[in-house]
Amino acid sequence: MREPSTAIIETNGGGVSSPPPQALLERLKDYGQEDVFSLWDELSNEERDFLVKDIESLDLSRIDRIIRCSLRSQGLPAAAIEPVPESNVSKVEERSQEERERWWKMGLKAISDGKVAVLLLSGGQGTRLGSSDPKGCFNIGLPSGKSLFQLQAERILCVQRLAAHATNESSASSVQIHWYIMTSPFTDEATRKFFESHKYFGLDAEQVTFFRQGTIPCVSKDGRIILETPYRVAKAPDGNGGVYSALKSTKLLEDMASKGIKYVDCYGVDNALV
Repeated sequence: MREPSTAIIETNGGGVSSPPPQALLERLKDYGQEDVFSLWDELSNEERDFLVKDIESLDLSRIDRIIRCSLRSQGLPAAAIEPVPESNVSKVEERSQEERERWWKMGLKAISDGKVAVLLLSGGQGTRLGSSDPKGCFNIGLPSGKSLFQLQAERILCVQRLAAHATNESSASSVQIHWYIMTSPFTDEATRKFFESHKYFGLDAEQVTFFRQGTIPCVSKDGRIILETPYRVAKAPDGNGGVYSALKSTKLLEDMASKGIKYVDCYGVDNALV
């Protein structure tokens, strides 16, 4: 790719074209990413503004760390995966009936007290399932025709009823498990509309919180940032591991604390048996 111009040049129409912002260009050079401005001379002023804002929104130092770590790992042998030692595993079936009942009651009491939340990782699309919709909207072929979202919502409702009954609550609606649903920029709107059109599957809208995971730029095998268009950086969701930074940036950790939540059950939307 050609070196971005840093001098004022004449456009094809005979006008004067300004170079990319010098400070931003120098930052990109520090990380070897100045090629994102390689098509600058061919962009309109509006497209240039969009590209500059898009790049300025990136955490270049973090992206550089991720790229360097990934490149260093290429060719290294994969770590051995071994079973957890039997001595570290405790099976419910091996516990006494008294212990199991005690744990069951403790769990229902925590739910009844509003200390339990469910965290769903649901940023992916059903591409491998032949659908562009969010995975949670997918009908997995049950006779009921229920989607993954509906199956999971109904299980939350069921556990709420169990907790209300076990703790002698006058109404099951008085016991609520808050449901935090992580979407991505590609699934957020469709997920929200799906819940709204199905009236949250019987849950109260107030007990469901949607939040977006972050994105990171797509890069080539040699670590160069890829452009989706001449003026837009190609980005992809940052994976399930992005839940930690997303919870922090959206201040949902503080939200959980304010609600008195102490226990969080986290799972992936693909899990039909959760």
